[in-house]
Amino acid sequence: MPTYSYIAENLEDGCPSCRRGFDLRRPMDRAPLTQCPLCKKPVKKLLSSFNMPKLTKPLSVSDAKKAGFTILEKRCDGNYEKL
Repeated sequence: MPTYSYIAENLEDGCPSCRRGFDLRRPMDRAPLTQCPLCKKPVKKLLSSFNMPKLTKPLSVSDAKKAGFTILEKRCDGNYEKL
């Protein structure tokens, strides 16, 4: 289940939990929260970043072999040959 972040719409009006923001694990098919579960004041869903791996350089064939991958190369007749 993904984790969603929420914060109070009016920071002076909410409880300490929703004023500083809170995270909540919810199924993707459920609608976003509209009120704080503790104080029932309006909250809004925050946009958050997602995790994306960074590659500093492309892997070479030798790096891939060292990592345990099998390297295949497509030949002109449509078959693949193991390198």
